[in-house]
Amino acid sequence: MKVAITGANGFVGKTLLRKMKERGFEPRALVRKPFNCQGIDCRIINYEDPKSIAQAIKGCDVLIHNAGKTKTISFTEMLNVNVGLTRRIVEAVNLQENPMRLIYMSTQAVSGPASAESPAVESAEMNPLSIYGKSKALAERLIRNQCKKPFNIIRPCPVYGPGDVDFLSLFRLSKLGFSFQVGSEDKPINMIYSEQLADFIMHVITNSNVNGESFYATDCRVYTQAEIARMIAQAIGKKEPKNLKVPPILAHGVFGVSDVIGRIRHMPSAVNLEKYNEIMAEGWVADCTKAKQLLGWDPADEIEQKLEETYKWYIENDWL
Repeated sequence: MKVAITGANGFVGKTLLRKMKERGFEPRALVRKPFNCQGIDCRIINYEDPKSIAQAIKGCDVLIHNAGKTKTISFTEMLNVNVGLTRRIVEAVNLQENPMRLIYMSTQAVSGPASAESPAVESAEMNPLSIYGKSKALAERLIRNQCKKPFNIIRPCPVYGPGDVDFLSLFRLSKLGFSFQVGSEDKPINMIYSEQLADFIMHVITNSNVNGESFYATDCRVYTQAEIARMIAQAIGKKEPKNLKVPPILAHGVFGVSDVIGRIRHMPSAVNLEKYNEIMAEGWVADCTKAKQLLGWDPADEIEQKLEETYKWYIENDWL
């Protein structure tokens, strides 16, 4: 099976390329500029031109649309990438003469906050907090309204693993003996390891009876922020970290100042007011019942081992 992947040179994209090749698929990397494809079919494309995209995916059975933006200065910029590019991807897929399936990599952020007692389900209305979540929700609607080929939508929760930048700060803080929490309430969250996400995607691709379905992608377990901090500390051989509880009013000020500085410098910061609102939400939990029932999704409980593998990668690559 030939599988084209946009955003193939990113954290998730690289994992997908490697795992799919190992599993006997024929992955094709779609990128804006050259990178080390390590023997994998690599196509340089113009993401602004649907015909360029259509030519690059010609002959493929599946297109995984993984490219996008997670941080920008303005909603317009976010829309131009996450919705505008998706529109051109759909146009390119619709131009294909051969049967093709589109897999869209969305995000858990489209659901809006959800507690462990009342987790998000795929059938519920989307209620995103951030401009990122809103842009991905709009892209999902565009696909449902305009894609003429079979498609699926995957909504990953926070992804960690070798090569990830977002969780790196937690490892750095843990190495110093600390963890970080805004407010006194320990919020519930989902997690998924990068290789587990690749396996989840392959579960979808190899199932021909789920056309049009969306799925939350998690490891089917619920964690708290404190649990994650303790497991990271264990992975790097540290004692339980000292939990730094920051008052919400102080955190709001810090996140707000960082947001303003990012806008002035035209460099989006991961520490911004939208991230503050997400942190202060009741939790980010999704129900994986649908994935279990329709895909047979049942990942092993290996988070401690996976965090240790992530730490070893950071050390070996001089990230820590």
